[in-house]
Amino acid sequence: MLSLRITRWLMGYVRFSVIGGSPERFFNSSVRSGAILWNIASRRNSGACVFAGGYKGLRPSARRAGCRLRVRERRGLPFLLRRLQPHRGIVAGFAAFLVILVLLSLHVWCIDVTGNTTMDTRTVLSALSENGLYPGVRKSEINTKKIEQKLMLMFPKIRWMTINTQGCKMQVCIQEKTERPKIEKQEGACNVKASTTGQVVAIRVFAGTAQVKPGDAVVEGQLLVSGVVENESRETMLVHASAEIIAETTHSCEIQIPLRQSVRKPTGNRAVRRSLQLFGADFPLTFIGRPKGDYDISGVQTRFRLFGTLLPISLYEENWNGMRTVPVEISRQQAIGQAKKKLSEYERNLPEGTKVLSAQAQDRVKNGTLVYSASIKCKENISKQSEILIKT
Repeated sequence: MLSLRITRWLMGYVRFSVIGGSPERFFNSSVRSGAILWNIASRRNSGACVFAGGYKGLRPSARRAGCRLRVRERRGLPFLLRRLQPHRGIVAGFAAFLVILVLLSLHVWCIDVTGNTTMDTRTVLSALSENGLYPGVRKSEINTKKIEQKLMLMFPKIRWMTINTQGCKMQVCIQEKTERPKIEKQEGACNVKASTTGQVVAIRVFAGTAQVKPGDAVVEGQLLVSGVVENESRETMLVHASAEIIAETTHSCEIQIPLRQSVRKPTGNRAVRRSLQLFGADFPLTFIGRPKGDYDISGVQTRFRLFGTLLPISLYEENWNGMRTVPVEISRQQAIGQAKKKLSEYERNLPEGTKVLSAQAQDRVKNGTLVYSASIKCKENISKQSEILIKT
């Protein structure tokens, strides 16, 4: 049995041989005297095992049987400690390591968040920390059910979540809600009017009476689809008009780029600050204060793993690069390049579904500023619903 083997190893035992005389008589005499023997071999290579403290008590039985005893092997904790006695520092260090390991095992080392698709992991970890779950907290102080309830109240997007303990790691599993498709409420009578000026190229009427056809030019606010319709009995009725009116439109954009600008350039001054993060606490490794002046800051955090397990220790390195602002003169071509970038951003911010067909631009310099004027030809849906007000 495993427990018996562990007990024997903790108490220490001796494996010995019985030489000459009558081994059977020796074993019988030893058992009668109260000795505990095991692994007895009474024939060739006769011998047995006995606890370390009982070996000397076997000598009278050996003399009566005319035998000699010879130690073949010493095993167990007492003999191991005796061999390590000259190396007390190693023993003390190993003992201290075991104590520290046991104490650390009582705390949370790391938190792993899974299942979040739209929610930011850092936001979730910050909310967990506010509710008492963070690296370094004692596992006995964590109320997982209470934390789960609080987070589900803080984040309506969470449909279901659970917090599991895996050794010294906390596994936070999240399942987000699936957003329901938005259903447009069609309440009350309305017309469809033009949201901007353009030329109609396609019409799809879902409800109402069309007032324009492809090829017609329309202006902003013009009636495109009427909410007044006639039924089969030629009776007039009001409906909630709905349609998709595709038209070619023109958007104008004017961008101004100063030819004299202020640019930040590195000075060459650089400072590096390092710190050791253990269970969420910072221990500085470099004693450099925060540099004064204009600096760009970037940081890199290195996490450590042991056999795939994330440890509660990391190294954070912060780089401070000195910057200064200097005035520069840019050329006309450089200014045009900046203007084109802003024009591309303007096009990306056009109404959803808008397709840019072409763009024509002109530039001129006025009072040290490049004026970049663009005319963008687009194809877009210009339908806009307008409520029909009925006087009673």
